Amino acid sequence: MNCTKCGKEIPNGENTLCEKCQKKETKKEKSGEGKKNNIIIIAIVVIAILVLLVVGYFIFGRNNKVGNSIGNIRNYGYATLQGNWIYYVAPSEDSSKIGIYKVKTNGSGKKELYMNDADILSLNVCGNYLYFIGVGAESFSEEDEIDNKIYKMKLDGSDLQVINDNEFNNNCYEIYVINNSVYYIGVDANIYKMKLDGSDKSVVTENGTGYLGITKDYIIYNKMEENSSDYITYIMNIDGSNERPILAGKRLYSVNVKDDYIYYTNENKQIYKTKIDSGNEELILDTTAYNLNLKDDYLYYLNYLDFENENLTVCIFRIKTDGSSQEPEKVKTLETYSSFIDVVGNWVVYLDSTDESAYIKMVKVDGSQEEELFSLSYEQQIGEGNQDVVTNENPEENSQPENTEQTQPAENEGDTNNIDTNTVDTNTIANENANTVDTNEIPVENTVQ
Repeated sequence: MNCTKCGKEIPNGENTLCEKCQKKETKKEKSGEGKKNNIIIIAIVVIAILVLLVVGYFIFGRNNKVGNSIGNIRNYGYATLQGNWIYYVAPSEDSSKIGIYKVKTNGSGKKELYMNDADILSLNVCGNYLYFIGVGAESFSEEDEIDNKIYKMKLDGSDLQVINDNEFNNNCYEIYVINNSVYYIGVDANIYKMKLDGSDKSVVTENGTGYLGITKDYIIYNKMEENSSDYITYIMNIDGSNERPILAGKRLYSVNVKDDYIYYTNENKQIYKTKIDSGNEELILDTTAYNLNLKDDYLYYLNYLDFENENLTVCIFRIKTDGSSQEPEKVKTLETYSSFIDVVGNWVVYLDSTDESAYIKMVKVDGSQEEELFSLSYEQQIGEGNQDVVTNENPEENSQPENTEQTQPAENEGDTNNIDTNTVDTNTIANENANTVDTNEIPVENTVQ
């Protein structure tokens, strides 16, 4: 009998291979099994890494590094977004308190997180915490001693903490949470920052003015020129260095920032943009834009439907940031007006009212879908004996909101020492029952700029 492998003569028996060929075959089989095992191990490791990356993304990757946008904060910061949740400010069901709520980005799962006796402003969300301003006064009159504080709170509404009290300017209604720091205005009207737990407070710049907005790279603010009563809009690095005017001798309004461009309105409410440090400006749209806000490639704003033909219906519009479309797209027609438009994800959050009720809603950025976040029936409120609700018996007495901005832009924009403490409080929503816009009225714009 011969070996079937090498042909060597071997004894008759069960084996068909000689001893040498048997050893080679055994070694080959072991080698194959080893390679197979190695492939399995590598596959397991790769799968484990992918699982960790996915889990890490959902746990950490979707956490904000910047708590809210400049455009939203300038619109009182009543809404912000992290992951699949929108966090927003709205009154309680009977409009007696102001609360923080959350709702999923598909409009479901609405939940109350926290209630406050007065207003809540400048909502930021970073990591597992919300940061916001709690206004200490129950109402907004000159006799009230306002005692604003900066709070932090877990996303489930627990662990509420005051992280700044008595070192925070009561006339400031804007904070920014960026780069693991909270930026705010101190009692001396200078810009400060502190750690997320309120420790290690330090001055960023002693410019003695408020700010329009802060990004991860820049601080933008208004500064009064020497020997002049005019404000000029400046920019500096976020560490307080390299202060310079954005455009020589010019004041900008409704400032928003994306990448290396600043988007804004001029004194006539036309929409412009300028590249940082270019010294040049470019007209995007010759319109009248109020409450300008920016999200991705669009600018959102309020304006009349057709002012020239006396159609004074107020609408939410949007226009592309590159100016490629000169015809603005209508997102939503309002019953009256909105004191704010906050853009979060694919939604625009806004306030509106009719003769019968007031509500806060969110509409998809393309106008395709709408969800109600809050509603209040005036009739129900009156039936419950709420004497503070203004009825329609004399609508002219309540034909415009408390903080209506007239055709002249607010002179206190960016001046912390002169910021109007009579902000548009969502607690006054029950009183906003005018169903028509007077010809002398314009959409309300945040004067805290």
